[in-house]
Amino acid sequence: MKKYIGVILAIIVSIDVIMSFVNGKEVENVFGIDVNVWVYRFLWSLLAFLLARGFVQGMKKDKSTEK
Repeated sequence: MKKYIGVILAIIVSIDVIMSFVNGKEVENVFGIDVNVWVYRFLWSLLAFLLARGFVQGMKKDKSTEK
């Protein structure tokens, strides 16, 4: 179960980035700080990528140890 938390978070973050395109705001509020929407999208996309990459690497590691 623990290894799937990263991929679940990556999906949630990706949905949030997609919704930022739908909302059409110029500024997003992150932890009480106003941030340009493109910086917001970049940072959250980077987080989603890193979470997904960690999940894929963990799955590859598990496959190699099963053999």
